[in-house]
Amino acid sequence: MSPRWFTDAKVGDLCLWDLLERKKPGGTLAQVAQAMDYLHVHQGLLDPYSAQYPLVEPRELIPPFDAPFIEYRDLPAFSMVTLDRELSYQDEGFQYDQLFAEGDPPDRSLAAANRAILRQRMPRNLRPEMEKVLGHEGPTPVRQYVQLLPLLMSMDRGHVLARDQEGQIHLAGVFASFPSDLDGEIKRFGRRVGKFAPGDNQAYAVNRQFVYNFLMEQTGFPICGERHTSAALFARRLLRHRQSFIVKVLGHSDRAITTLTSLGARGRLPRVEKAALVQTTACNKAGRSQIAQGGYFVDPQREVVLLRVHYTQHAYHPANVLEDRALSVASQEIIHPLSGQVLRGLDVLGLSLDRVLVLQDIVRGEHQGSIVYNGLERLTSTADPQMRLKFLSAWLNKHRHILADYSAEQFDRCLKVIYSSYLDDPERRADMKRYPELYEEARQTVRDVKWAHRLRLLEKLVRNRADAFGRQFKHVQILIILTHVLSQEAEDLAQKHPQQLEKLLTICAGYLKNSYLRRRYFSLEPQTTVEREVVGHHRLLTSLVTRYRQQLARR
Repeated sequence: MSPRWFTDAKVGDLCLWDLLERKKPGGTLAQVAQAMDYLHVHQGLLDPYSAQYPLVEPRELIPPFDAPFIEYRDLPAFSMVTLDRELSYQDEGFQYDQLFAEGDPPDRSLAAANRAILRQRMPRNLRPEMEKVLGHEGPTPVRQYVQLLPLLMSMDRGHVLARDQEGQIHLAGVFASFPSDLDGEIKRFGRRVGKFAPGDNQAYAVNRQFVYNFLMEQTGFPICGERHTSAALFARRLLRHRQSFIVKVLGHSDRAITTLTSLGARGRLPRVEKAALVQTTACNKAGRSQIAQGGYFVDPQREVVLLRVHYTQHAYHPANVLEDRALSVASQEIIHPLSGQVLRGLDVLGLSLDRVLVLQDIVRGEHQGSIVYNGLERLTSTADPQMRLKFLSAWLNKHRHILADYSAEQFDRCLKVIYSSYLDDPERRADMKRYPELYEEARQTVRDVKWAHRLRLLEKLVRNRADAFGRQFKHVQILIILTHVLSQEAEDLAQKHPQQLEKLLTICAGYLKNSYLRRRYFSLEPQTTVEREVVGHHRLLTSLVTRYRQQLARR
């Protein structure tokens, strides 16, 4: 193989391809991960690239992820696990066909046995190519793995890398089936987070989809095919068992290599990152100039780069306003296709774009891009009034977590565009009447986002005792704000948005339990006007919380 990409890339002090050609490449798991990253990106993304390659849209790498619609069967796909130890065949807890390290010098009988196992599992039409690649050699050394990888990417099941007796990484197994106890994982996770209870089938039916979505999203996927599901659940299982590992998966549909690893993992969840080929349309002119000058473009004409995205996982807690946020983007880096160096600080995904401008394009029917509506329909245009209403609802749902964290001023600008320029615009009234259900769906979506934003502001106010501008608030001021919001909005919320009311009550109840408040103002009789105000508003808020909690319980 004469590598076209990453010709100047290094792992430690060694050139990548020199390292992979060594008889005993060695290295820590972190170094193995770096070398495998280069190799898998080379074979899985860069080698198949052409002018017709279906690039990943930036929105596809921003959580929450959309379920895939199209299978690109002509593109590579694979799943793989690397374990930072020797394997114990019978004790591994997953099924695979074992390959034996052939040693140095290689044992000819082992090499022949390994070739026979691989030939048995290789698709029949690829066996001549396998024989050509291997000749009389065995398949387990890393230098052979480099040559075999395109063929392994044509197999339905996964492959396994592990340490041999000398501590060297080798191809240790093929035709691997990673365990996917999906039913057990959903039920255990749902019970742990309080969404399920033994014997309560109604709660299970109501909350199952939420739990399933959250469980998958935490590990970097939507609800999708078996290859991704098994990789996600296997990685969680390995981490629970305190294994040192790398799990990788590339699907025919997502065109992104997802890596799940114990390296840098925190808590119960493996670290998640994705690598994909995307266009830099979201970058400004200065950013694209910086990319071009550094030679980071894979295809300068289409302005395509190799992007790696790192994610932050969020633990579930029912008190969170954004309780369904399982994953968010932590950082983005562009990978140089020759040197492997990374360029940070550019927003290829467009997370910092002024969403007011995007909304303006949507409501005017001028937006360029696509989105998935209700998980069923991919929309590629906003020119048609019907598609525009669908696109707006889908876009608001997709970006709800981002919009909810906006400042009040930023958010009001978004609302002004949505209402004044579109939903409440007299000139659009005829379009709205033609599609009353879509119109009402869009308005309902806006109301949901408005409440998510409002509750998020209250959540931050209670936590920080300061607003988005850094202005500090006294306890009595916060109590007055919470009392006002609850007294003014609770009745309407109870009727139309009971879940939002529950969040509001949780925020208020949390503040009422503030230890400083109780110690400072309730240990003695209030003496000053401020102390009496605090106690009075505290008691009023307590009674309101109790009243509306009882009202919700009766529903």
